[in-house]
Amino acid sequence: MSLKPPSRADVERQFERLLSGAAGREEVDRWAARYFTEDVDVADPLVWSALGRLHGIDLPAGPAGEYLHDLHQVSEWLSELRGDGSE
Repeated sequence: MSLKPPSRADVERQFERLLSGAAGREEVDRWAARYFTEDVDVADPLVWSALGRLHGIDLPAGPAGEYLHDLHQVSEWLSELRGDGSE
C-alpha cells in the first residue's frame, strides 16, 4: 500500500502535538521521515517544507541535551504553515 501525501491539516496536527507535549520529538521525526524514505510526491510546497522541518526535529544542538530547534522556532514554523505569521 502506497503512502499518500499528508494534508496541511495533517502536518499542522503534528506541530500541535509536539508543541503541546502530546508527542515527542522522536515520534514526530519518524512520522515526517517516512514521506522522504518512501519517496511520496508532495505537491504542496508549504507541506513539503514543513515536513522537512519536522524531519530532523530531534537533532541535538550539542552534548548538553538541548535541541537544534527550540519550541519557539517550531511555533513560528507552524504559523508560517498556517499563513498567519510573518515569513
